[in-house]
Amino acid sequence: MRGVVMFQILLWLSGLAAVCALIQFLYSGYACRKRTRCLASRGINIAHHSMLFGHIPILIDFKRSNPPDVNIGVLHTWLATNYVKYFDGASQLPPVVYLDLWPVAPSFALVYDASAIMQFTQSRSLPKLHELTEYIRPLTFGRDIVSTEGQEWKTWRARFNRGFSSRNIIRLLPGLIDDVQAFADNINAMARNVGDSRTWGPVFQLREKAADLTLDVICRVTLDMKLQQQSCSSNTLLKTTLIDQVRLMNLLNANGGLIRRYMPWHRAMIARNNRVLDSIIRPLIVRLMKAEASNSTEETNSAVEAAIQHTLAAHHSKGGQSSTDYSENIADIITCNVKAFLFAGEDTTASTICFMFKCLQDCPYALARLRAEHDEVLGGVPSEAASILRRNPQLLYNLPYTLGVIKETLRLYPLASTARQSPSGFDLIIMNDITGLEHHYPLEGFAPWVAAAGVHQSPKYWPRSSEFLPERWLKTEKSDPLYPCKEAWVPFSSGPRNCIGMELALAQLRLVCVLVARSLDIKEAWGEWDEIRLVIVAFFISLSRRCLCCLPATRSINQNRLANCRPFG
Repeated sequence: MRGVVMFQILLWLSGLAAVCALIQFLYSGYACRKRTRCLASRGINIAHHSMLFGHIPILIDFKRSNPPDVNIGVLHTWLATNYVKYFDGASQLPPVVYLDLWPVAPSFALVYDASAIMQFTQSRSLPKLHELTEYIRPLTFGRDIVSTEGQEWKTWRARFNRGFSSRNIIRLLPGLIDDVQAFADNINAMARNVGDSRTWGPVFQLREKAADLTLDVICRVTLDMKLQQQSCSSNTLLKTTLIDQVRLMNLLNANGGLIRRYMPWHRAMIARNNRVLDSIIRPLIVRLMKAEASNSTEETNSAVEAAIQHTLAAHHSKGGQSSTDYSENIADIITCNVKAFLFAGEDTTASTICFMFKCLQDCPYALARLRAEHDEVLGGVPSEAASILRRNPQLLYNLPYTLGVIKETLRLYPLASTARQSPSGFDLIIMNDITGLEHHYPLEGFAPWVAAAGVHQSPKYWPRSSEFLPERWLKTEKSDPLYPCKEAWVPFSSGPRNCIGMELALAQLRLVCVLVARSLDIKEAWGEWDEIRLVIVAFFISLSRRCLCCLPATRSINQNRLANCRPFG
């Protein structure tokens, strides 16, 4: 009898807890909806809003209008194009677009005004959005410079800055040239059997080859490690494990992610991947630490070497003594940061390479001018460019039009943008261009999100904003209509928490232009891919005998990642 009573009490308490949780859940939803409605009552133009669904219908419309694997950053330009449908009486898109997405996502304030972006990234650098740092936590345990805040972030950002500085990147250029030359050789191999410049070679996945290059580059710069992923016939253990870890991280943030987070098998797979990555990365770090402690290292090269040198020097200057616990802790933190660098850099730079070749394909005059600049600075024989740059690495930085091509690609196709955590009482202050009056946009309860793609393609900042015009980056007079608005160019974010790998990414993209674009024509190959898919689909359909016709496969947002090439000249 006593056991039955205890069971009833436990059942009653569980029901009470469930009811309390439900009430709290519903109240938080009501608070989100009410907060958004209060903005409207203050005269701020907000998109059509439902007390039941908030702005979730807008997100559904966006998903329906785009391929299933669309980058969420495309939302910025999609809203800028379709704002009339959602804002009553608006003659232009508001500078701040509030999105109440509870409970499927945090509530965001998409910021389309360049001066307002500076207010929460430079004038006051707000903390990174909690949901973003939680996304990367399974990989780095929150011990990387993406996730940390305050003094811990300042300390480790300063320690890694030297290794990613332009001066150090120049020092590492000979090794980077080797990696990019391997990439060029792999692409050339696709065109080697073509025979002439009028025939296109077979279809290949440019994104995959660019990703292999980027992994090689990041490993070389961070760890002075020759991964040689590009020369392997299959994926290295590092790449395979990293890809699987990112897959698991994405699952944690998809529908049902909260449940998966507490599933023992899911956590076991994440832990296993971390053990594998740590077994590859950590021994290299420990070896570098021992070499630095014994003063046996030569000139500082890799980012990890620079961080170790900075860390040990600061520790000894304060009278600290080396100990096993201290060394273990430093090795753990650096390992977590290296994993963050691999995660953050691999996809973004590889995708930018794809978009860059797409832009050059669509703009033949820009490709011709790019090649002319390379001929002028590096000589008229493309095959000698690598050896010339090894002898004189500074020449890579004497290619202003090449840099313009890269910057214009990043303007049209930014692949990342920052979102921050807003404190109570923080407002953005934006001046109306017509009236000259200041307007306040409260951020309490909303995460300010840099609408990078929207800002980059806004006619307010960029005349002929939809056109690929590398020459705009050569303009030096502010009176020139094409003079670039540097405050409105934020592919690497801005302020103290901008992307630490910016100089490395720009150097890699310069080298790809020099060693690949001058000798090869590269174009999208979706037509050929559709034909291949038609043959495959028709084959399997005929085997199954289920129907007599077939349709081309649906194209995804990654259409520029399939390519073929041919020799130039």
